[in-house]
Amino acid sequence: MRDHLNQQQYDISSVLVRDVSQKGVEAAIGKPDAVVAIGTSAARWLHKELPPSIKLLYCMVSNAGEAGLTEGRNCGGVTTDVNITQQFALIAEALPHARVVGTLYRSDSAEGKDALRSLTSGLPSGWRVESVAVNEYPSIAEAIDALTQKNVDVIWTTADQKLYDSAAVRALLLAALRAKIPVWGFSPAFVRAGALLGVGVEPRSEGAQVADLLVKSIADPQNAPAGAASPREFQIAVNLIVAEQLGITIPDSLSGRATYVYRTEK
Repeated sequence: MRDHLNQQQYDISSVLVRDVSQKGVEAAIGKPDAVVAIGTSAARWLHKELPPSIKLLYCMVSNAGEAGLTEGRNCGGVTTDVNITQQFALIAEALPHARVVGTLYRSDSAEGKDALRSLTSGLPSGWRVESVAVNEYPSIAEAIDALTQKNVDVIWTTADQKLYDSAAVRALLLAALRAKIPVWGFSPAFVRAGALLGVGVEPRSEGAQVADLLVKSIADPQNAPAGAASPREFQIAVNLIVAEQLGITIPDSLSGRATYVYRTEK
């Protein structure tokens, strides 16, 4: 973001959220034309504390709705959530016969219901969802078992930190492998851990994208960015080790485009 804005003669000052919270907003950052929050924690804090007169944008944010950024003050930015249509285009390329998607969600939260609606609305024609509400089971392990017992072609995950902590990720990947069900991972790290394929974002690209939004909003205050934009660029991750274990052949056209390809070391 700094490189992008310096090219257009903007003055940029970087400040840690910790320093802003200790010194106060005005003492730490003065009265800038705009503030960009990098990361969900920074965005959530600034959304509450930044004076409404200062324009707020954000990037590197996962699930803007869950972070509270879609309510209250006007702000906009770039999330790490790749467009659902693009996600399923990749799934269809890797698994051309897949038609049934399994997913875990929380039916006792607005964010969980929104995630399920987003998934359902983004499915290709002829596809359907089999969902399991985690909160309706005594444990995440039992919810995962219930999901793997359904007749699904792929398990889709989303970056919900309340749902997928490290223990839940391990449990899901192990259960899915035993059931011979491929998993779509919401990050390259998830794919490296054992998902078949997934996507991630590159921070420099996110910085450049939010810089473009910032420049446009300052040039035309009436056209200030509002809402969460999907990343315009993303990285593909493929795990060929898992593909072999599941008896799945990933097309060369897909693995050839992938930024991360995990394979057996020779």
